[in-house]
Order: sequence, then C-alpha cells, then structure tokens
Amino acid sequence: MKKIWTNRLNVLLVMVSMGMLFLSCQESESLIYYDANAAAPIAIDANTLSVENLAGKSILKYAVPTDDNLLYVKAVYEVSPGVERQTQSSRFVDTLAIEGLVDAKDYTVSLYTVGKNKKESSPTLVTVSPQTSPLAEAFPSLNLIATFGGIEGTFSNLHKAALKAVLMADTADTGDPVFLQSFVINNPNASFSLRGLDAESTKFYVYLMDRWGNKTETKAYDLTPLYEERLDKRLWKEYKLPSDFRGPHENSPGYAFTGLFNDYIDPWDGWTGGMFLPEYVQYPRYFTIDLGVTAKISRFNLVPWWWRIYDTTPRHFEVYGSAIPNPGDDLNGEEWRLLGKFETTKPSGGDPGIITQEDINFAWPGGINIDVKPSELQPDPYFPVRIIRFKIISSWSNSPTVMALDELTIWGEVAK
Repeated sequence: MKKIWTNRLNVLLVMVSMGMLFLSCQESESLIYYDANAAAPIAIDANTLSVENLAGKSILKYAVPTDDNLLYVKAVYEVSPGVERQTQSSRFVDTLAIEGLVDAKDYTVSLYTVGKNKKESSPTLVTVSPQTSPLAEAFPSLNLIATFGGIEGTFSNLHKAALKAVLMADTADTGDPVFLQSFVINNPNASFSLRGLDAESTKFYVYLMDRWGNKTETKAYDLTPLYEERLDKRLWKEYKLPSDFRGPHENSPGYAFTGLFNDYIDPWDGWTGGMFLPEYVQYPRYFTIDLGVTAKISRFNLVPWWWRIYDTTPRHFEVYGSAIPNPGDDLNGEEWRLLGKFETTKPSGGDPGIITQEDINFAWPGGINIDVKPSELQPDPYFPVRIIRFKIISSWSNSPTVMALDELTIWGEVAK
C-alpha cells in the first residue's frame, strides 16, 4: 500500500512539474510576443521636450508616447564631423542623457521611438547646447615638470570627472614617441607621476582622454628628470627616542620595528613577515630611523598593511631630519629641521568610508608615493640628514588604538 501511494505521489509531482513548465513557456512566449506588421510607434512630441544643459552633456526630458508597440527611445547625434553616437532609454523612463560632448556649441539630436518589431518612428529634432566639457576645461591646466627620478603631471579637474592622462616619450630620440603609462584620475587637483627614469634630457608628450574616447591635443615637453637613488635599507637601524612608540608587542616577530624596512611585502604573511604595527599609542605617534648615510631626501613610499588599507594607514604626518650626531627628543629645538607636512591620498577622494578597488590597487603593493617639495613651511627641504623622524598625526580611520605600515622606502641623493 505504501509503495502504491509513493508511485502515485511521484506521478503527481511529474504532472505538476510538466504543467508548470508549460505555463512558464506560455508566459515566456507572451513576454516576447510582438506584431511584425504593427506600425512604427508614435514619435516623440516636440512640445513635450525640455533640455537641461550641463558640462559636456545635456539631459532630455519628454512625454513617453502611449503605444503598445513601443520598446525604447533612441537618440542619434554627431559629436564631431563624421563621428556619430547613439544612446537609448527604455519605455519606462522619460529622460535620456546626451553625453560625450566636448565643445560648448549647438548639437542637433534626432530622437526616434523604436518598436518591438524594430520599426522606427520619424525623427523628432531637438537642439542641445552643453556647457564646456570637463575634458576641455581640464586641458589648459595640463602640465608636466621634471622631478626626482622622473616626471610629474598635474591638471585641474573641478568636475571630478574620470579623465585619463596618457604619457608618452621619445625614448629612442627618433621623433616617434612611445607609450609609457596612463593614469585614470577623478580628483579635483589631479596629479600623476612616473619614476625610475634616467637623469637625461628626453622629449615627453601628454594628452587627456575621457571615457567616451574623446582626446585633447598633445602637449610636448623637453625635460630632464632629477637624479635620485634608493637609499640602502641594509644600513638602516632604529634610533629610538623617549617619545617614540612603545607598543605592547614590539618585541614580537610580527611587530618588530625592523619589519618596516625589510623589503618584504606579502598580504598573506604580513604579521610574520614583519609588519610594523605600534599598538595602543595615542596620536601623535613617532618613530625614528638612522639611515646609516647622510643624504638629501627626495621622496618616500609607504606600503599600507594589506588587511586594513586606508584604515590604519597614516593619513597626515610630518617628517623631520637631523645631520648632527645623537639628536634629542625635542622637535622644536635646533637639532631637527622640518622636511615637510604630508598627506597620503586615494583616487576615490577624501572620504574615509569609501574604499574602492582602484584605491586598493593604487596603494598596494606598489605603495603610496610622497614627494618632498618646497613649501611655505620649508622653502628648502633638500638639506643633508642622517637621522629621520616621522610624526604621525592621524590615520585614515583616526583609530586611537592602531596605526599600521608594511614597508617604508626612501629616495634621495647620498652625500659623497
């Protein structure tokens, strides 16, 4: 009896499944059904159109026609002579963005309604007049300068648009530039740099591009990168002063101070690999290094701890240097000189709560480059130092308990 009941139940389940499959197929067919002979949808009524002109784009708003055959609305426009672009919006939306417009001028846009059977209405013409695009606005401020070990570029990006700076150079002195590197930047005060270049005169080229493929003209510069060398970390040693951090685990292998400059970067072995992590010390926090040589400092590179990038990473800090033997703890005395006040940055901007994949790729494993530059506080920061001292003012999370770094590298010119 039990076996018969089981068999009946199995048959019933099969019949129910087949019925549901049948209904599903019917429902799917009804969703994709269209009348091939239906007329093209009703065109957009020009009287319902309104235009909002913005930087590099215009927003069209219109009344969506009531037509069962309507599938979407399409816009066709010419961004430059012979270069046409299309964009579309579904039948459930009454706005459409006309983007990728570089120049502040009039553009003619043709609007079509498109049916489920692919038939198009007659065009409704509308003129849009976008404001100057972020690309065109940024280009005049684009500039390259020589810096230590390479070149640095800057431009003003007030709209925070995602703009790509493309860097090239005539490395073979043949008149034909080759691609070096590109940088996608959306910060308002955009900057980018390329290091590891020889200190010899080279012709560099740079242009900007937006995400629609629009390009600016190319600017050319004859630049000679300034000489610098990577300081030998094998000569470094801790120079601990009374106010330097005293973490509870500082003698443990994973917290050893020498882990800060052991040339070992590994996300899976950060603790045992020597991550520098002074715990439970209030800001400001200090650490001091004897470089083993006297040198003029040109830049630093800070590699964050992988597990807490832009969390325990130092954000604001000051760096001091001393060339005299055995300098004391007082940074306000004559034994120490300020190299500068610095801040680490991330591509997504200054909000500590926003950490993107681009931020992570920017900081790890290559680290965050910090250039030593003249400032109002220190007009001439390129003076010889033997002892260097960091004053960490805050981390990105401003955590009162933990500040972490994986690796520190310093470049400069060693005194002969």
